Amino acid sequence: MVMGFKNILSMFTLVLFLAITLCHPAVAVDNLNDGISLYSDEVNITQEVNITQTNDSQYLYSDTYENISSFYLSGNYDQSLEVSKRVLDSNPNSTYALYIAGLSLENLARENEATQYYEKALLNLKDADQNITEMVNNPDLEVLPILFLKGKISHLEGNYNDSLTYQDAALSAYGYHSEDLYNKGLYYKNEGKYEDAIEHFQAALRINPSKTDSWTQLGECYEAMGEYQKAQDNYDKALLRDPNNSELLLKYGLVAEKMDDYNLAIEYYDRVLEIQPYNVDSWRYKARSLEELGQNNYALTCYNQALEYDPENKTLWNLKGQLLDELGRYEESIECYDQALKLNPDHARGIGRVSEAPSIMIETDSHEVFYETPQFDSESAQILFNKGEAFYRLEKYEDALECYNDVLETEPHAVVWYRKATILKNYGDFSEAIDSYGEALGIEPDAPAVWYEQAVLLDRIGEYGKAVKSYEEATERDGNYTLAWYEMAVDLKILGKYEQSLEAYDKVCELEPSSAQVWYERGAVLDELGRYDEAITSYEKVLELNPGHSAASYQLRTDQSKLSQSNQKESDHRNNFHYTGNSPFLDFLKSNGFDLTFMGSGTDVSVNSLASIEDGELPAPEYLWYSRAMTMSAVNNTNKSLSSFEMATMIEPDYAAAWEGKGDLFKKYNQWDNSSDAFKQALSVNSDSVKLWHKYAIVSQKADDLQTALYAYGRVVKNDPDNEDALYNRGLIYDKLGSFRNAANAYQKYLSLEPKDMNAWYLLAQSAHKARMYDVSLSAIDTVINNQPSNQDALYLKSDNLEKMGRFSDAIVVYDEILDSDPENQDALFNKGLAFENIGQYQKAIECYEQLLAVNPQHVTAMEHKGFNLYLLGEYNKADVVYDQILTLQPNNADALYHKATIKYLLSSYAGSIIYYDRLLEVKPNCITAWYNKGFANNMMGNVDEAIECYDQALSIDPNNPSVLYNKRFALYRIGKSSEAKTTKLKLDSIDPGFEEALDNRGTKFFLPKEYDPNLGYELPSRWYNE
Repeated sequence: MVMGFKNILSMFTLVLFLAITLCHPAVAVDNLNDGISLYSDEVNITQEVNITQTNDSQYLYSDTYENISSFYLSGNYDQSLEVSKRVLDSNPNSTYALYIAGLSLENLARENEATQYYEKALLNLKDADQNITEMVNNPDLEVLPILFLKGKISHLEGNYNDSLTYQDAALSAYGYHSEDLYNKGLYYKNEGKYEDAIEHFQAALRINPSKTDSWTQLGECYEAMGEYQKAQDNYDKALLRDPNNSELLLKYGLVAEKMDDYNLAIEYYDRVLEIQPYNVDSWRYKARSLEELGQNNYALTCYNQALEYDPENKTLWNLKGQLLDELGRYEESIECYDQALKLNPDHARGIGRVSEAPSIMIETDSHEVFYETPQFDSESAQILFNKGEAFYRLEKYEDALECYNDVLETEPHAVVWYRKATILKNYGDFSEAIDSYGEALGIEPDAPAVWYEQAVLLDRIGEYGKAVKSYEEATERDGNYTLAWYEMAVDLKILGKYEQSLEAYDKVCELEPSSAQVWYERGAVLDELGRYDEAITSYEKVLELNPGHSAASYQLRTDQSKLSQSNQKESDHRNNFHYTGNSPFLDFLKSNGFDLTFMGSGTDVSVNSLASIEDGELPAPEYLWYSRAMTMSAVNNTNKSLSSFEMATMIEPDYAAAWEGKGDLFKKYNQWDNSSDAFKQALSVNSDSVKLWHKYAIVSQKADDLQTALYAYGRVVKNDPDNEDALYNRGLIYDKLGSFRNAANAYQKYLSLEPKDMNAWYLLAQSAHKARMYDVSLSAIDTVINNQPSNQDALYLKSDNLEKMGRFSDAIVVYDEILDSDPENQDALFNKGLAFENIGQYQKAIECYEQLLAVNPQHVTAMEHKGFNLYLLGEYNKADVVYDQILTLQPNNADALYHKATIKYLLSSYAGSIIYYDRLLEVKPNCITAWYNKGFANNMMGNVDEAIECYDQALSIDPNNPSVLYNKRFALYRIGKSSEAKTTKLKLDSIDPGFEEALDNRGTKFFLPKEYDPNLGYELPSRWYNE
């Protein structure tokens, strides 16, 4: 429907405000990805409101309002609402302020108030009471605000299907408007009006920044204007969306060349060749850049590679010849020039045409021009024509041309025009030759070969569209004209008319089925159409005809991979949650359930102007996508919701609510990393939002990014010191990071707010215990026990704290509490025994261990402690029995072997002691006290040499041990090695000069441990006697 200007008066305020705040002028954008800003900073709040009365009772506000939308977009909803209300105080009918207020209230979870604002905004729009079905079926830009507001109201009322209907209609109107702007841009570009083209492409991108072609066209416009840096910037943005587009990569390389950045150009040509190793243009341009860098040998390699793929390319042979000239390889250069001259010039292609027609077609082409010599009316004309023919056969073309021109002045027959055309063609005057062919065909059109020759020249000057028409004329007159079908197929491909090109290639394959080149080029067209299965068939045919065709082999593998991936994606889309965020706009609409067929009757009132985007009549497209995302989320359509959020953030990268919605959606499906990234983007826009920091903290914690989560919770606590969840989770993270004191502090702050949370009290007790804050831990665990008297874990933690504080007797009382309810609790019995052991009550400790062993006779650790306590009590025989019991269960138990060796010594069995030390040292060879005691026992038995060996082993563990040096010295004296003994004494004196004096002629002792060490990490004393 077309409304014209019938609602301008009622929408005047909307026009003014949206023009400066809602829609960014396309003409101001050179780089949408970096510079897009929908909302101007020109509007500021001041203390005074300047109001100018207009003739329609609306108010014009000039430089008096804060940029409301900037507050909304950044997530500062309270501020955007406040400013909107200030606008409405002065202008109650400001549609713009009304729906920004509604959007803000919606994000503040004040849905009822938001609905009221939307309804009031709707009342301000004329035609809002028209038939809504007609608006939906025929949407255009003028009804878009109505559809937007009805969609918002329906969503808030829970009518999600209606809401989606309105949203889809509004987005469809935007979609077609975007395509129209793009097409107008193409028109202006083709007319050479690059600034107008740029304006339209930018306006199209304002609506749909995902369209790769728009970025590409912008780049081409800037390139044509000589603004190469801007061209590169826009090609970059296109490549972000389509990184493997070989045509784009090639364009980027060519622009780099124009900027004399040959290394960068080569980088991009190489990227093309990674995708298409057979791309002749890329090999050629790479060679050119290498020549500029003076790397001629590498350039020559590139030319050779290009010629391998396209051996009939005249230009390549010429370029290679020139390079060989420069290298002084003249004979090879001449060979290249000869090769170029052999190629049929009539089949040379224009710019953009890579390969020549297959030689088999050229060789078998039997078409000739059948223009018969006419009957001239005048004898002089006949003579001039004959004279011209004679000159033509003598190759005196200038004289021949002069004769033909004279004939044409009086009798313009077709054959004369044709002769003139052939001479002009040979002179390279293609435009005039084409005209002459046209004159001949105008007189006698039934000449397929003449149409063909005219088309070839049109190719030479790049007029592919006109060439196609001439080839069509040739094939209409001769349906089996293979060369004409082939050349037409190539031109149609260049023009992007792939379906028509495919039809022509099919005809060529029918007429000349043995040409591998034709089958290969047919496959390339099918690739462009995305019909990979059919392309595969073509490449297989190529390889059947030419098994060594490397390009076909590569492309066959590539297409097979693409087909496999495509099938997998379809399967994933059908069966799984799948996310992608980079699809062209209209394709996106179709894939998301839009029915675009009804748009055929719709009328885009703005197609003649860019003003519709800029004049403020339209809600920004990102608002529409965001609203659609929220509605899709409400109906649990996850994929479409996520894609809509993606479009909103692609259009407006600083849209905090859209990033937040995206993060929430990822969070819902436990995609923690993606969710974290989305919330991080939202925070880059609104770093003061406690809610956003909290969400960011939660998903970062879930993603195990603990440092980030800790920082984010810190930001929450900084702005909301009483946020219980943040304090609690900070404690958990500090615990996990091993920062127990900080964890305890966090739990204490949390418990000051939630003192009844027994789990948190227990966590505090644990963290404080690990931080050696035993008094804090004891207090916390007492709180838990007071509420949960039978909590054994808490009782154990309390006893552990008491022991760490040296309060072993109190710990024993706690163990008794545990044993009262569970008399056979092995842990309690064992720990109670340890507590008695720590206060020197060895008999009571033994009783505990015996109670434990009555429950579990094979509790080896309890046996080890029982044996050691018996040893401390001097009950050596009983201890010996216990160690035998252990060794029966565990023959290599180091603890039992060590202490049994000690017991044997104490029972005067030196030999028995040595036996057990030997067994121990096989298990634990670095036990220095075992080597010392074994040496001591050997010395007592008179085995001096064996004693010295033991002391040497001990010194290999601790070379400066005074006790071992002292005993070794006297052992050396005993066997007469006085020199070595003196050396050992000197070392001892240098290490510990007072050691021998402290012995007071009493000698060292056999080492007897006084405390239990399960690791046998005993050290020999520095002094053996306490003075």
